[in-house]
Amino acid sequence: MYGLRCHPKSRRIFRLVLTLAVMAGVVFGGEISATELGQTTITSKTMIAQGKARKAIFEGNVVLTQGDLVVRADRMVVFFKKPNHSESNSSSSSALGKKIDLIEAKGKVFIEKGDSKVTCGHAVYYWNEEKIVLTESPVAWQGGTRVSGPRMTMYLKDNRSVVEGGSRVLIFHEEEGGG
Repeated sequence: MYGLRCHPKSRRIFRLVLTLAVMAGVVFGGEISATELGQTTITSKTMIAQGKARKAIFEGNVVLTQGDLVVRADRMVVFFKKPNHSESNSSSSSALGKKIDLIEAKGKVFIEKGDSKVTCGHAVYYWNEEKIVLTESPVAWQGGTRVSGPRMTMYLKDNRSVVEGGSRVLIFHEEEGGG
C-alpha cells in the first residue's frame, strides 16, 4: 500500500471501506452518484460508510436531490436493504447492499418538491413506499397556504399529504383589485 506498513487486518478494513464506497457510488466529498441509485444524488461535507450496519452517514450541509425533490438536512443516514441470497453470493455485491431501504434526515430539515416547501426537525423517507414522514414541528407551505401539525406524511407518488394529531391551516388571501 504505497510503501506504508500496516496490519493486514487494517488493510482488509481499508479495502472493504473503499469497496463499499465505490459500490455505493460514493465519490470523495460525500456524493452518491445519480447513475448508481436511479437519479438520486447526495452531497455533504463528510460521509461514513458502515458496511456491517448497511448504512452510510452524511453530515454537514447534506443535500439529497431526486428529480424535483430536494431534501436538505444537518445529518442524513441512508439505510440499505440486506442483499437477498443471490445478490450476497455475487462477487460484485457489497456489505452495504445495492438498494436503499430508507433515509433518515435530522436537524434543520428543509424539503422542496415542485411548489411545496416543508421544514421540520426529523424526516424519514421510506424509499419503496415513496413517502416521507415528518415530525418535530413540521410546517408546510404551498401557494398561499401554511399547514402545521405534530406529524405529517407526504405521499410523493400520489402528490398528497396527511396531517395527524391535529392541524392548523392558515390561508392567505390575495387582495382583490384596488379601491
